[in-house]
Amino acid sequence: NKIDLLGYDERAFTTVATDVSALVREFGLPEAHVIPVSALAGDNVVERSANTPWYDGPSLLELLETLPSLDELETELEALRMPVQLVIRPQGAVASGVDDPERFRDYRAVAGRIASGTVRVGDAVQVFPGGATTTVTGIDAGPRELDEASAPRSVSLRLADELDAARGAVIVAAGALPTPRRELDAALFWLASTSLRPGARVLVKSGTSTVQALVASIHGTRNLDSLALEAADGLEVNDIGQATIRLASELPVEEYAAHRRAGGFLVIDPQSGATLAAGIVTAPVTRTAGLADASTGTHAGISGTSTTTTDTEGAAA
Repeated sequence: NKIDLLGYDERAFTTVATDVSALVREFGLPEAHVIPVSALAGDNVVERSANTPWYDGPSLLELLETLPSLDELETELEALRMPVQLVIRPQGAVASGVDDPERFRDYRAVAGRIASGTVRVGDAVQVFPGGATTTVTGIDAGPRELDEASAPRSVSLRLADELDAARGAVIVAAGALPTPRRELDAALFWLASTSLRPGARVLVKSGTSTVQALVASIHGTRNLDSLALEAADGLEVNDIGQATIRLASELPVEEYAAHRRAGGFLVIDPQSGATLAAGIVTAPVTRTAGLADASTGTHAGISGTSTTTTDTEGAAA
């Protein structure tokens, strides 16, 4: 914004655009759209401005109208993922007034909110834990039967086989089940007034599953000016830190850069139930020559591999 205060200078815009592009590459994000805008004069807000003849991209409104929504991306580009909230099996407890109670005597379905993708009757799916494959024989939304359903709809899925699926299980498209993990490399956004130290016992909530966990190590905290990872003994309120967390049970998570729904989690106090932090699964942090120098903010050997997505996959994230 405020390109008018810079005299519509192309060089000033190019400098900012270059810096932004470098930043999004460092975080493994999709390519950013940088638009020279003047909110006061309306340059490149609704229509392309004659004051920036060197800019040949879309106006802000044009870009917003063409970018896909996050729900569209998660429906069209990502495989089915549905954390199970409840197993529905009424048996003899069918509600009075149901037209055909016998139909529900042996009814069994797994219910939850579709986190990503689309499911259709006849689709092959896998169930975590165990990884067993079965077929979707029916999709119910309340009293209605559906042929298909997409994120973010809440539905009940009837499966061909009676698999061991309870709350905390995850239904995914066949072949799309990520390798379950017992250890997470993660960025933690610390929210609590109490500090976090290595060795702390916590709960990790991913989807509908909550497991016991141990904070194995804290690699450092992010310098918000340089984004370098600096040595730290723990995390304090509002810190963004990098840590390794060991889980008591496996979770089918992925790196956040690859799958937003599968890569985010909460850290919970096991005693009070209070939320301590939000976390995202990241690539492992590699150590070569130590951490960043806190006094200079320069990197001294901390790096991480990242998973990049296409511009279309992350445009509306």
